[in-house]
Amino acid sequence: MLFAVSVVFAQKADSIEVQKVSPFDHLGHNMLLSAFGWPLAFHMLGGALTYRLSMENKDLMVARFAARQDEVVFGIAFLPGMAMGTVFPFLVPGYMYFISDNTSLNNTGAVAVQATAVAFLYNNILKAVTGRAHPDAENNSGELSRDFKWGFGRRGVFYGWPSGHSMTNASLAMSIASYNRDKPLVVAGCALYAGFVATSMVLGGKGEAHWFSDAVAGTLMGASIGWYIGSVFYKDKIGEKPEPPRVVVAPVFFDDTKGAVVSMRF
Repeated sequence: MLFAVSVVFAQKADSIEVQKVSPFDHLGHNMLLSAFGWPLAFHMLGGALTYRLSMENKDLMVARFAARQDEVVFGIAFLPGMAMGTVFPFLVPGYMYFISDNTSLNNTGAVAVQATAVAFLYNNILKAVTGRAHPDAENNSGELSRDFKWGFGRRGVFYGWPSGHSMTNASLAMSIASYNRDKPLVVAGCALYAGFVATSMVLGGKGEAHWFSDAVAGTLMGASIGWYIGSVFYKDKIGEKPEPPRVVVAPVFFDDTKGAVVSMRF
């Protein structure tokens, strides 16, 4: 009798431990701090590396290397990565959250849905503002790698910086890795996947999809967003109360004042 009672209590405790997570949990907080919390350092690093790689013609060197390669061989190697990078941000979180009947997988899917959506939103804003030209296998030049059309929507959202595939897939992968950081194989697999997609966007399709720095910046930005959002949900999973950020940077736009406000917690 005592054994039976203890089993019931164990089953109840297990059922209580796994609580359902929603993609809307912490959404406002995560959207703000994915841009202006500690991930901001990686966003700025992505911008700085883009400037350096383009000014030193490293972007041009990689683009010309990709353009010289055999299209069939490189197609076999990298077109799958380009295709995966297009559909996986929808299929993977969608299956985990909406289709799977495993609660733990549902929760991972919810985290991935939010991280992918936030990265996709930010990427489209950045692309609309930067309007960077894509590489052209026949006419690559240093000037082309530095061709930005600053403004809003001057080249739509398909041309621009950083790489959307790299950014959304890095966010997808690192949110899953962060939420499951106690599983080393999951973390390693997610990192390899994000790297493969970013590499494919640079070397696949005769190198005409994105400049090298597009993929570098997109991966840094997306990975930081995904890891941050995954960390917030991971703390919920283990019952740790998250602390407010020590440093927050927020933009300020008034008619006569433009800049940023930095708040620090000591």
